[in-house]
Amino acid sequence: MGLPNLTVLFICAFVSLGALIFGMDGGYFSGILAMDNFNRTFGSLQPSGEYDISSARQSFMTSFPYVGQFLAAVFGGFIGNLIGRRWGLFLMCIASVIGVLMQIFAKNVALLVAGRFFNYCAIGFATVFVPMYQAETAPPAFRGAMITMYQFNVVVGSFLISIVDNFTAKIQGSASWRIPVGVLLCLPVLILPGLSVIPESPRWLVKKGKIENAKRALLVLQRGEESFDIDSEIRLLLHSVHHQEELNLAGGTYVDCFRGTNLRRTAIACFIQIWQQFTGVSFIFNYGTVFFTRVGVSQPFTITIITNLVNVLGTVVSFFIVDRIGRRPLLLVGSVIMFVGHISVGICGVVSDHDSANHSAQIGVVVFTLIYVLGFASTWGPLGWVITSEISNNMVREKTQGLGSATNILFSWVVTFSLPYLLNDDKAGLGAKVGFIYGGLTLCGLVYVWFYVPETRGIALEDLDEIFEQRVPTRKFSSYQRQAAPGLAGTLADATVKTGEVPAGEQTPTWELKNEVMHLQHFHDLKG
Repeated sequence: MGLPNLTVLFICAFVSLGALIFGMDGGYFSGILAMDNFNRTFGSLQPSGEYDISSARQSFMTSFPYVGQFLAAVFGGFIGNLIGRRWGLFLMCIASVIGVLMQIFAKNVALLVAGRFFNYCAIGFATVFVPMYQAETAPPAFRGAMITMYQFNVVVGSFLISIVDNFTAKIQGSASWRIPVGVLLCLPVLILPGLSVIPESPRWLVKKGKIENAKRALLVLQRGEESFDIDSEIRLLLHSVHHQEELNLAGGTYVDCFRGTNLRRTAIACFIQIWQQFTGVSFIFNYGTVFFTRVGVSQPFTITIITNLVNVLGTVVSFFIVDRIGRRPLLLVGSVIMFVGHISVGICGVVSDHDSANHSAQIGVVVFTLIYVLGFASTWGPLGWVITSEISNNMVREKTQGLGSATNILFSWVVTFSLPYLLNDDKAGLGAKVGFIYGGLTLCGLVYVWFYVPETRGIALEDLDEIFEQRVPTRKFSSYQRQAAPGLAGTLADATVKTGEVPAGEQTPTWELKNEVMHLQHFHDLKG
C-alpha cells in the first residue's frame, strides 16, 4: 500500500479539526461538574452545608443540549445537499462561536444551557460534514484512516481540555470553569480562515452538475499526482450519478434512504451508532470525573487525564490498523475487550459496596475502565463514523450521514439523561455496578455486528452501490467480484461506461465525458 497524496492527507486532517469542538465540549463539562465554584453558581445549598447540583438539574444541563445536536444532524443532510460540505463546515464554526460566548458570560442555568445548545449545534454539523467530506475526498485504500482522524481529534480535544480542567480546578472563583469554556473559542477561529482555500467535495459538485468546479477541486486534491487523469475521474463520477438517477429520478430525499437497497444501508448506519452509544462511552467521558469522585477514587482529575490519554493512544492504534485489518474484525474484538472491562468494573463495584475502604476495588475500577476505553478508542469509537460515512450511496449520502449522526445523538442523549439517575446516591445509586448494564449492551452490539455489519475495507464508494444492489450477504462483501467502474482512485482501464455508439475518430474520454454531461443535464431537467 503506497503513501496517499499528501494534499489529500493535509486537507482531510484540517477538516477533521472540527471534531476538536466535539471532544473539548464533552471533556470540559465532565471536569467542571466537579468544581466547587461551578456547583456554587448553578447548584443549591445542601443540608450538609455544601453546594451541589441535583440529579434532575445535572441531567437537564448535560442532556438538553443534545436537542441542538440532533436538530443540526437532521437538517445537516439537507444543508449539505443544498449548499455543500464546505459551507456546512462554515455554519459549524459560527454556531460554535455563538455557543462559547454565551457560556463564558453565563450567570444562570438558562444562559449556560442555551450556550451549550448552540455549541452542540456545531457538534451536530461536525458529525455530518467532517466524516462525509473525508469519505468523498479520500482514496479507498486510506479512507478508513482519513475518517479515523475525526475520532482522533474528538479524543485529543477531550484529552487537552481535561488537562486545562485539572489546572483551573484549583482556582478560587468562576475563572476555574470559565477558562476551559473560553479555550473552545480557539477552534472556530482557527478553522474559519482555512475553509476559504480548501476545495468543495468533487462528488457533490458533480451531483449538482458543476463539472468545471469539480475539475478544479480534483486538481487541488490530486496536486502532484502526475498519473492522475481528470477527465477519467470526472467521467466515472458522472457515471455513478447517472446510474443513481436512472434508478430513481426523484432521488435525494429522506424517503429515498428507506427505499430499495438503501433501507439496508440506512439501517446499518443507524444501528452501528446506536450500539456505539450503548457501549457506554458517554458514561465515561461525560461523567468520568464525577464518577471517579462518587466511587471514592482519589485524584479524580488526574485519573480523567489518564483516561483521555489512553483514549488518544487507542485512536492512534486504530489509525494504523483500520485499513489493514478491516472493520468487522476490529468491531468484534473491541466488543469483547469492552465487555470484559465493563463487567469487571461492575464486579469491583459489588466488592466496594461490601467493603467501602477496599482500596484494591477502587484501583480495579480505574484499571478496568482504562481497558474499556482502550477497546472503544481503537475500534468502535472511530469505526462507527467510518462505516456510517462509507455505507450510503452518493445520491443520499448527506441524508444517510445525517440520519446516522442524529441516531448517535439521540441515544447519546438517552445515556446522558439516564446516567445521573442510575449513578447518583439520591436515585438508584448503582455507582460502579452500572458496568453490568453497559456490559450486557456491549454484548448485544457484538451480536449485531456479526450478523449485519459488512466489511467495506478498500471498496470504492461507487463499487459499494453494486454490491448492495446485488444484495450480497453480510459476510461475503470482501470476496464479491465487482463489475462496476472503480471510484475516485480507479483507473480508466478498469472502467466500462455505456454511452452509446462512439463516433468514428472520437474514441477518447473527452467524448464520453461530454456524453455523460449531456445525460446528467437531461436528468436534472426531468427533475427540475
